[in-house]
Amino acid sequence: MAEPFKGLFTQGMVTYETFRSADGRWLAPDEVDLVDGEVIERATKAPAQRGRIEKMSKSKRNTIDPEPIVARYGADAVRWFMLSDSPPDRDLEWSESGIEGAARFVQRVWRLASTDAAGQGADEALTRTLHRTVAGVGEALDGLQFNKAVAQLYELVNAIERARPTAARSEAIRTLVRLAAPMAPHLAEECWAALGEQGMVVDARWPEHDAALLVEDQVTLAVQVNGKLRDTLSAPRGLDRAAAEALALSSDKVKRQLGGAAPRKVIVVPDRLVNIVA
Repeated sequence: MAEPFKGLFTQGMVTYETFRSADGRWLAPDEVDLVDGEVIERATKAPAQRGRIEKMSKSKRNTIDPEPIVARYGADAVRWFMLSDSPPDRDLEWSESGIEGAARFVQRVWRLASTDAAGQGADEALTRTLHRTVAGVGEALDGLQFNKAVAQLYELVNAIERARPTAARSEAIRTLVRLAAPMAPHLAEECWAALGEQGMVVDARWPEHDAALLVEDQVTLAVQVNGKLRDTLSAPRGLDRAAAEALALSSDKVKRQLGGAAPRKVIVVPDRLVNIVA
């Protein structure tokens, strides 16, 4: 009989600390307290032992009831943390502090969507970041690398928060919501409605990127004097050798190193390095 799938993807386990009482009984996490760095059994006040971090199991009682966590932080924050912490084929160590961080990110996205003010004009830097994110998130999701997709959305949110109100910023917020929808569906639907969009985000078209915007038009030139790094400069990609040399020699840090003397030799590696031999 033919198998119903072409490949098998084995997921990692969710792990957590284990605890034992003085007489060897397994203790649940809510049955111990941490007092002055020591683990104490809550019921008896007797010292307890902290064991290894192992996969959650009923036999070792190191399981966490998800209902109070979901009630406090929401399902999307829990899902976001689990997807962001590690690749799905590796073990995930349960951490409430990690969920708290995910919950803060959920609130950041909600604030962007619920307070978006329609602006005018372009923002080239933000638009480039947006298209790089669309390409990166799509590639990561195709490869089941959810943690990489989440990391890129963090960077996009940082860029949006720094940007001034423009039409480009509003577009970036709408694209962010669509990109986050597979991993935070409840948040995405609420944000989509807050933005005044029609229908549901799950039915919205997946964002597309412009390949031309994935190429940076600026590069960072390392400037060395006698082989030692003295400065880094932003320059247009493809800058010719003469212009790169002139840019490096105009640096105040380089001028101090040369002390008014003319360089004996200048070596230019296009788009990467200018090495000045004094």
